[in-house]
Amino acid sequence: MKIESMPISELKPAEYNPRRLTDKQFQDLKNSFQNLGTLEPAVINSYAGRENIIISGHQRIKVAKKLGMKEYPCLIVSFDPNKEREANIRMNKNGGEFDFDILANNFDIADLLSWGF
Repeated sequence: MKIESMPISELKPAEYNPRRLTDKQFQDLKNSFQNLGTLEPAVINSYAGRENIIISGHQRIKVAKKLGMKEYPCLIVSFDPNKEREANIRMNKNGGEFDFDILANNFDIADLLSWGF
């Protein structure tokens, strides 16, 4: 795997990407970028005919662009179109759930609210 900084202007959204954010989720992600910077690279395809297609990170790249960033850290992979589509869905779907007892006992509610809960 190779991570490199790529010009945002060269990255192309996948035409089939089903993920979207509400205005609140977009603002929460923007706040995260402003407070913490970029913590997760986008995943970009280098497969012939699919060069610079965003597999994962569409929303992060939208926020980065809105914040005036010119480049974004990207993990470069080479996936054929079927594997690219599978990776897009898996990376958007693979999410866990929170244990709210642990959250309540270990975090301040005001912090959780300001972090997007």
